[in-house]
Amino acid sequence: MKDTDISKIDLKKGGKQIIMKLGSAFIYFNVVYAAGLICFLILFYINIQIIFLTNLIIIASITLLIIKFAYWYSIRKNLQSLNSLDKQKSFLLRLTFCIFTYISPVYCIIQEPHLVVSHYVSTITFTIVTVLAIIGIFVERRLFVMESQHADSLYDENNAT
Repeated sequence: MKDTDISKIDLKKGGKQIIMKLGSAFIYFNVVYAAGLICFLILFYINIQIIFLTNLIIIASITLLIIKFAYWYSIRKNLQSLNSLDKQKSFLLRLTFCIFTYISPVYCIIQEPHLVVSHYVSTITFTIVTVLAIIGIFVERRLFVMESQHADSLYDENNAT
């Protein structure tokens, strides 16, 4: 079985392509997750509650969050050469991504039955949360581009020496 721990990948031996493939897979999973949120929003607006879809979104969100944390943990060695300003920016983008994309929708879905508000207000709330999740996915895309540019610069430095 292949070892796919990103922290052990040598950038000279095609590691950049593996990082790009894994990052692209995460983006596809996030797009599918956003599509599930949009379907949930549409069904909620029509006032159709599907327990399976609700549970699927909650479980997918938790699973994707854990996978994302594992991915970030595995690439930490490649990002140690960043200066402190880039590390702070990367951390802030990661935090924004996690809150917007995974935590807010699940919190909203779990808390909705306990709220004493009209269906209209709940629909607006779910719309805002879904838009924030989509914004979070774009933030993740920006973070992925920054990390791949950093990997490119490390690759170029290794080839120059």
